[in-house]
Amino acid sequence: MNIKAVFAAGAAVLAVIICAVLIIRQTHEDVLSKEAVVKKVEASYEGKVTKVTQSKDKKTYDMTLENPKGTYFIKADAKSANILSMNRVKAMNPSVMTEKEAEHLALERVPGTVKKQTQQNRVATYTIQKEDGETYEVKIDMNAKAVVSADRISGEDQQKTPITKKEAKTIAERETGGTADDADLEKSEGTLIFEVDVDLPDDKEATVKINAYTGKVANIVYED
Repeated sequence: MNIKAVFAAGAAVLAVIICAVLIIRQTHEDVLSKEAVVKKVEASYEGKVTKVTQSKDKKTYDMTLENPKGTYFIKADAKSANILSMNRVKAMNPSVMTEKEAEHLALERVPGTVKKQTQQNRVATYTIQKEDGETYEVKIDMNAKAVVSADRISGEDQQKTPITKKEAKTIAERETGGTADDADLEKSEGTLIFEVDVDLPDDKEATVKINAYTGKVANIVYED
């Protein structure tokens, strides 16, 4: 092989190498920055990108995005930021029921007039009086958005409205001769009961259970 041929072959190889380098450089220059891709994805899907990595070949970005609907794994084109694939890996819990929605559900189950409403541990309890005079207690699980129970209140319990906490304390003090400390309204076997804690003169304590409608003492437990 003469010298000219050697130089020609070398020049050809060098040209190929230069072209390859230029192509690679141009490819890398066309790639969008991580910040630019994240900004476009967050704007398109109204969420927050919590993690992003670029592939080894610099062609794609892998992202984790969170929005009100759930958590998504997204693969985006590094040049255009177009989404190549998107998969939801976790769904968000549905929104819990509002008090207005709970009341509407209770009245659907027992049409009438709400006389009383309480809520504890996301369970709403409604006392509803129907047009015929009957009264029901309806419980709504606000997390499950479902009716837990709908029970008719007995005639004895409907005789009058519940006594006040102050009245319950007075009754407990009269029965025990002590000083009422606290009174909690609870339901026991379908009846509303005031459970009153009483401090006795001899440094002992007593718990008095009182029917919240009749004011009658149901039980007294003395403690050491």
